[in-house]
Amino acid sequence: QTLETYYGHAVHYGVEVAFYSLTGPIVTWLMLVWVERKLAEQERLERQIQAAEREKTAVLEEERERIARDLHDGMAQTVYFLALKTDILRQRMAADAEAVQELREMGKALRQIIRDVRRTIFALRPLDWSQEGFLPALTGFVDDFAEQMIWEARVVIDQGVHIPIRLEPTVFRLVQESLNNVAKHAQATEVQVTLASEHGGYLHITVEDNGSGFDEAGKNGGFGLNQMAGRVAAVGGAFHVDSRPGQGTTVTSQIPLVHESNG
Repeated sequence: QTLETYYGHAVHYGVEVAFYSLTGPIVTWLMLVWVERKLAEQERLERQIQAAEREKTAVLEEERERIARDLHDGMAQTVYFLALKTDILRQRMAADAEAVQELREMGKALRQIIRDVRRTIFALRPLDWSQEGFLPALTGFVDDFAEQMIWEARVVIDQGVHIPIRLEPTVFRLVQESLNNVAKHAQATEVQVTLASEHGGYLHITVEDNGSGFDEAGKNGGFGLNQMAGRVAAVGGAFHVDSRPGQGTTVTSQIPLVHESNG
């Protein structure tokens, strides 16, 4: 039964017939018991690895939430207060044109910092898909991110796309980090996120923007791109970036949906 579960009927009956014919029932039975124990041990180790990965993910999510809370309660509030102070000083120094211009530039820079901090807080926020399901929650996240950045956003999910539970955190982080990169560097106005499956074997995640793009040198230097490439490699996938100056950027991740050990 264990052989049948892991490898199918053909291997199951092939092993039984071969050993029964060559060695007799007792040795066949002992061999099958040994195989079953080995497979049970492999399954136990896989469960331990998955539990460790879930624990690590939970710790990282907790730390992200703490950082976001600290940014909101500390840095964001302080910078907002400084921006208000520059407005008050500018009004009081209306006669000094040069000072007014300096204060105006300071206020502009502080407001940009506020926008960046708010974007970072939003990007660090964990996604809760326990109630509505992963794909609707991911679509809502993209829409909310686009609203924050004043983008036109579109999410396209092909029919038949099913994401295993073990891959949901990876898919979310890839989309999140892609959008964060667009917000920081692309100066885009339109973004599209596409999820498609290839004969059930691979999941394709594509994030396209109409921003400024970059040349070949830029593809190798970004921490965000390197981090995404590492995430994809960790699950046995392939990562590709297509970008040209002035022509936007397309980031594609191809992830196997089935464990190699089970495939």
